Amino acid sequence: MRILLFLLLSTISLSAQNLITGEVKDEKGQAVPFANVYLKTIFDGNSTDEEGQFSFATEAQGAAIIAVSCLGYENYEQAIEITDKLVLSFVLKKGSNQLSEVVITAGAFEASDEKKITILKPLDIVTNAGAAGDVYGALQTLPGVSQVNDETGIFVRGGEAYETKTIIDGALVAKPFFGDTPDVPARGRFNPFLFKGTLFSTGGYSAEYGQALSSVLLLNTYDIPKNNEYSLSLNGAGLGVSSVKVWEKKTALLFSGNYTNLKPLFSLIPQNRNWTKPPTGGGGAMGFRHRLDNGSLFKSYFQYQHGAIGVGFPHPSRPETGRFFSGNNDNIFWNNTYQGFLDKNWSIKALVALNYDKDKNDLDEDHFGSEEASVQSRLTVSREWGNVRLKTGAEWLQSEGSYYYNAFSSELTNSYTALFGELDIKFSRKLALRMGMRGENNSLIATSNLAPRLSLAYKTGANSQVSLAYGQFFQQPEPDFLWRPQGLQFEQADHYIFNYQWITEEQTFRIELYQKDYDQLVRADGLNYNNEGFGFARGIDVFWRDKLLVKRLDYWLSYSYLDAERLYRDFPIVAAPTFTTKHTLNVIANYRTNVRTRLGLSYTYASGRPYFNPNNPAYLADRTKDYHNLNLNASYLTSISGNFTVIYLSLRNPLQFDQVFGYYYSADGAIRSPKTPASDWSIFAGVSISFREK
Repeated sequence: MRILLFLLLSTISLSAQNLITGEVKDEKGQAVPFANVYLKTIFDGNSTDEEGQFSFATEAQGAAIIAVSCLGYENYEQAIEITDKLVLSFVLKKGSNQLSEVVITAGAFEASDEKKITILKPLDIVTNAGAAGDVYGALQTLPGVSQVNDETGIFVRGGEAYETKTIIDGALVAKPFFGDTPDVPARGRFNPFLFKGTLFSTGGYSAEYGQALSSVLLLNTYDIPKNNEYSLSLNGAGLGVSSVKVWEKKTALLFSGNYTNLKPLFSLIPQNRNWTKPPTGGGGAMGFRHRLDNGSLFKSYFQYQHGAIGVGFPHPSRPETGRFFSGNNDNIFWNNTYQGFLDKNWSIKALVALNYDKDKNDLDEDHFGSEEASVQSRLTVSREWGNVRLKTGAEWLQSEGSYYYNAFSSELTNSYTALFGELDIKFSRKLALRMGMRGENNSLIATSNLAPRLSLAYKTGANSQVSLAYGQFFQQPEPDFLWRPQGLQFEQADHYIFNYQWITEEQTFRIELYQKDYDQLVRADGLNYNNEGFGFARGIDVFWRDKLLVKRLDYWLSYSYLDAERLYRDFPIVAAPTFTTKHTLNVIANYRTNVRTRLGLSYTYASGRPYFNPNNPAYLADRTKDYHNLNLNASYLTSISGNFTVIYLSLRNPLQFDQVFGYYYSADGAIRSPKTPASDWSIFAGVSISFREK
């Protein structure tokens, strides 16, 4: 069950203690409509109306940089001092801006508060009603992602969940989700408001990264916070506290802690499961930031989390008792990064990261689990010569894992090394080329590879461009297939992508066609495995965003068509896997009624997924009913004892669409029962309070 933890400790852009108003005009004194006015490094801001007027609220105080941008005008920035009521006036000069520059876009959805050409902003990633306060929940609403609501992970363009990797500040996150539970998708581990930028690559990603057949999610954390702050969040799932202490805008310490117990919430909402132990857990995080006098920055982030769950669910193999699962998980992620300069020409990025995860699970009479640890280091240097940029580096990862299933156990140790290089050439404002190569070596499977990457972009008009991308991608087989030496090699996927996009400050249209060819997939031959599997995935992704249709309404639509088949694992023939959907449509809308209130809506449609029916001689020929889901949310800004407060409410599936993800069958195939969500609908409410030092 995807509990709607709408964590608006959140909605920084809706902060409401200080009001900033004003107007934007051109050099002739004419109003400039639809200009973006925002505080840099802070999400607060708004667009001007038809008369060039703007107004937005912020809880930020003191010194700040306000930025103004609009298509056809030069970007403008000004230092300001924020007071409770601030009135500003700006004059923009005619000229070009970033929208006139060609950029590499094939296969990438970027959200950033620093680049104006991005499709989404970081706040957009989590304020849509389908996100439920989770980065991965938001990704489910983007084109190219299949709706697989009974499994954990992101399924991108016909790929399995393990084919998508999460990377934070350059460091691989080995276990980005909370512990796995049968038919209950887990949430992501990280607060989405840790991140200032998100790059979700649905294919053809940079040579800087590897070991992901389908996709990488690149998350970049904030640098130095602006203010000291303390916060408290209370909601239907538990509570959280956090604090930020900043010294001289150069050094910062961050602390946070949380406790979760869903028993009270589950007692109010009818459940389709027998929760012997509703999800409970707790954890804490500590961060350190320090900027040196030369501009170099050191960041460290440590997070520990513990979770436990116990649940029974109906199953035709045990019609009287059903099946029971219990799980315990402990997880540690620690990342240390340095970003600075070798001299006036070369920049450098270095990191050392630690991952640790321990799972202990029981399913009926079976006992299974794992204990995994890894240490990663990465060094990247880069330099620019005018319109040419070179990036090169090396990566090393040492991992150890211990796995057990009842009496069987195995130990896996791997040393992984990689070298990469990438050259960006901007021939003109209209034409750009990226060439990359990545070489990898894996000691566990005793094999190496060379993976070429190539991207090309051409500006077709003032607001439009086309992009092409090609790349080879490799990935080590999952630990389940490596329990004894069998000579397995890397699995492989080749990506071919064509992208067209048209983008203005207020509207975006994007269409992408792709072909993904799989080779050397792991295939089972009894208890033995080989690399004789293969497959393909091809399709079309469409994205449309508009802010002009209705004043204060921001909405986007995404549609995906997917045709995918495989022969791998225990498949007897080539077939469409159970995690694929041919048609997926998402509608996301956010409406700001006034400065204090915001309403959100998300609707998802997905065509039926394949499922195994032992009574049908045609393998995976059956389809579930089509999937429909509606989510609603609302937030209201107020003040409690002078402290900024957000009150929020979320509803999942209030119309109670009948959702079926597949079927369980008895051993003889005579009895079946549907796989359904843990609850048919849910409601979630909470309050977040921010305390600032007086």
